[in-house]
Amino acid sequence: MRTTTDWSARALGALAGAVALVAALLPAAPAAAASVGFKAATLNIYYGLSQADFVHDLNLIASKADLVGLNEVDARKAFLANWAADNGWWLYAPGGTNQAGEALIAKKSMFDVLDKGSIFVCDTNGPGEVPPARYNNWVKYRHKASGRNVTHVNAHAVAGIETAGRPADLPRTRCAEAQFQGLKELAVDKQDEGQVIVSGDLNVDFSADRSFGYAKFPWQVFEANELPNLRSNYNLYGEKGTGTHGNRHIDYVYFWKRLPEHQLMWMTDYDIVGGTRSDHNGVVATFSIQS
Repeated sequence: MRTTTDWSARALGALAGAVALVAALLPAAPAAAASVGFKAATLNIYYGLSQADFVHDLNLIASKADLVGLNEVDARKAFLANWAADNGWWLYAPGGTNQAGEALIAKKSMFDVLDKGSIFVCDTNGPGEVPPARYNNWVKYRHKASGRNVTHVNAHAVAGIETAGRPADLPRTRCAEAQFQGLKELAVDKQDEGQVIVSGDLNVDFSADRSFGYAKFPWQVFEANELPNLRSNYNLYGEKGTGTHGNRHIDYVYFWKRLPEHQLMWMTDYDIVGGTRSDHNGVVATFSIQS
C-alpha cells in the first residue's frame, strides 16, 4: 500500500508540473479595458444677441464640455477664431457666413485634429432666398487619453418644418429632410474610421416626432431602426427639464451605437444647460470611451 501511495503522489506531482508548464506557455488573459471620459455639447447661440451676451453663452457652454457644436455663430467667426486661439481650443468654421454658422470647437488639451470637412446640403427656399443654405460640418479628432478617433458632426436644420411631429408641406421641409438623410449617411461613412457624435439644433421636437413617426424626420431616420444606428440623449435617458427651446426638445446630441460586443464608446448621461442668454438651452452629454 505504501508503494502505491508513493507512486500516486509522484504521478500527481508530475501532472501538476505539466499543467503549470502549459499554462506558462499560453498567452496571458487580457486585462479589463480601461475607460476614460469626456463631455460633448450643443448650443444654438441666437445670432441677434449682443456681443456681451454671446460671450456669456460661449463661455458657459465651454466651461461644461470638451467638444462643442455651435449654431448661428456665423457673424462672429473672426471673434471665435481669436477666442479659440486665446483659450486653447480648436475651431472649425469654414467658408462664408452660412457655412461657418455651424462651428465646431474642441479643447486642444484633449483632442488633436486629424481631418475636417463641410458638405453643402441645399438651399432652404431656393438659391439666395431666406432662410439661407444648410451645411453639415464635421471634424475628425484623435482623443488623446484613449488614442481613439472621434468624428463630431454638427448641423442646424431650418425652423418651421413641423407641427406636433407632422411635416409642413414647404420647400424648407424638403431641405431639412435631405439634411437629416445626409447626417445619417455621414455618420455611416465616418463610423468606419472610429467613433461618431452628431449634434445640433434640428428643429423637430423629440417626443412629437417619436409619437407621429414621420418617415423622413430624425426619429425614423436615426433612431427607430435596429442597431447599429444613431441614438440620442433623449432616447437613452429621457427628456429632462422643460425643453431646450421653449417647451420643445429640439437640440440633440447623438452617438453611433453599435452592437454591444463592438461598442467602444458609450453615452452615460446628459444634462440640459440653462441660464443662457440665447433662446435655446444647451445640451451636454457625458461619454466614456475605451482606451
